[in-house]
Amino acid sequence: MKTAVFVAVVLCLSNSLQPEAKALAEENRQLQDRAHVERRYAESTIASDISKIMDSMVQKNFVNFLLNQREKKSDHPLNQEDEEAHVNDLLKKELSSWVHSKGIRSSAQ
Repeated sequence: MKTAVFVAVVLCLSNSLQPEAKALAEENRQLQDRAHVERRYAESTIASDISKIMDSMVQKNFVNFLLNQREKKSDHPLNQEDEEAHVNDLLKKELSSWVHSKGIRSSAQ
């Protein structure tokens, strides 16, 4: 009889403790889910900030690239003009020396 009463008491206590254990387990799971969501939120915030910084750096690099290309293009025609002027001067000198050499020979003959 003592055993039956003991078993009945244990069953009653286990039945009354089981919902509390389930509630604690559910609360623990919700806390873990919230921590997981907060961690994911923090990671996505960091990733978003890094992405914005990288986009800004890429934009600045692109603008610098365009400015450098513009400077190269503006420098190139000046160099080309200088080179053409130098070639033209050399051609003029050679032509004038050729004309003078022909003029001297024709007058000597």
